[in-house]
Amino acid sequence: MHNQPCSPHLSTMPYLAKRQKFYWVPSVFCFLLISFGGLAPSASSDASPESSDPSITDYWNDFQSFMNDKGVIFQTINTLDILRNASGGLRRKTAVVGDIDLVLTLNGDQLLNWNDATFFVYGLGVYGDNPSKNIGEAQTVSSIAAPNDWRLFEAWYQQNFFQDRLSLLAGLYDVTSEFDVIRSSSELFLNSSFGTGPEFAGSGKNGPSTFPITSLAIRGQGIVSDDFVIRAVLADGVPGDPNDPGGTNVILREADGLLLATEFAFYDLRERKKKDQKKILKQRPFRLAFQRVGRAAPMVYQGKYALGLWGYTTDFDDLSNVNGSGKPVKREATYGIYGLAEQIVYREPQDREQNLTLFARIGFADPRVNRFSQYYGGGLVYRGLIPSRHEDEIGIGAAAALNGSHFERAQRIAGDAVDDAEIALEMTYSINISPEIIIQPNLQYIINPDTDLRIQNAWVLGARVELNWNWFDGPTTSVEILK
Repeated sequence: MHNQPCSPHLSTMPYLAKRQKFYWVPSVFCFLLISFGGLAPSASSDASPESSDPSITDYWNDFQSFMNDKGVIFQTINTLDILRNASGGLRRKTAVVGDIDLVLTLNGDQLLNWNDATFFVYGLGVYGDNPSKNIGEAQTVSSIAAPNDWRLFEAWYQQNFFQDRLSLLAGLYDVTSEFDVIRSSSELFLNSSFGTGPEFAGSGKNGPSTFPITSLAIRGQGIVSDDFVIRAVLADGVPGDPNDPGGTNVILREADGLLLATEFAFYDLRERKKKDQKKILKQRPFRLAFQRVGRAAPMVYQGKYALGLWGYTTDFDDLSNVNGSGKPVKREATYGIYGLAEQIVYREPQDREQNLTLFARIGFADPRVNRFSQYYGGGLVYRGLIPSRHEDEIGIGAAAALNGSHFERAQRIAGDAVDDAEIALEMTYSINISPEIIIQPNLQYIINPDTDLRIQNAWVLGARVELNWNWFDGPTTSVEILK
């Protein structure tokens, strides 16, 4: 679901315990709304031919047509993770965590006759328990786990120029919707590190602008050629309020500094056929992660290769070195770099949409101020492996987050024994019942949870259920490549 990391916001879990009960009532209501969205009147349930009076179906179809004509897309998604720590970790217990997404996209051309403009509003609600409380891992086993709350997650305006070769975006923005994204892994896997690398996700004073808390940002993207894109973003360095993880807080302070990131992405488009793009996208089961991997996400490509650089402008405390008064040494800014790749390496002759994709990612961060200074991950995703199950996907992946030297030194000084790395192994199978319903059994094995030698390796069993409903449009929005 969320292409999101082992979030630093999860350190606020005591807050969750106090407040989560207040979110069950609206969450259950939204769950039922989304679950039974498919019961909305359809053309097949028209009133009898003898009746000349407009039916509820007629009104609904007219309303849908009106919204489609105006370029309004409204999507409601409910994702539920049910995960049990079967052995090891901190304790054996089952946790249920849910995520509700209300996503509204407005096409400026159709709605306001505003050429090449897009408005985007995204409401987010999280409820339930955090599985990490049972396991104690750093790379969270559920990418939707976060403090229970309702918030405005994103709200931005994008303007395209020069026949969509250049675009500018401003507003509340999830940086990792376009930066540091491997679509094949972020769509499928539950573990957060298959979304955004933990060395980037754990950076900053409250994480980068990403799930579940975003900040104001300005993003620019230039399409140098059909297969080469450069994007850059400038965002508030501290999303939300670290002392109050609830709600939507936009606080601009000079001391927060800025997050700056840039990415150079090359796309292998050998298999792309523009005339078939819309058809292919409509056939794909809708996944919110697919929508999130960029505002040009609905595109067909054979492979993606990207290099990203990021950094903060504010000062940070060194994790181990102190000055003469015993206070942490101040380090000017912090930085990181990542490289990623995904490539379709095999297509079945009978159906080119059934294929095998390999993916890999590496990342490095300043070890003086970041706990995780290195990350290595990779795996494979096969779509349509089982005969007659053409839309299903199976994935196997490994993710290793390595402690930096300054963090390990600080732990030794404190008398805590830590290992060098935490390794997460995951195997998952996505069963696409329909474009609106996905059931996904999941198995994870966490080696050295939190790199704490006192915590035993953990087996985690469970499943994800996704219920998706697009009220005014098809399973996915059709956007031309990198638009």
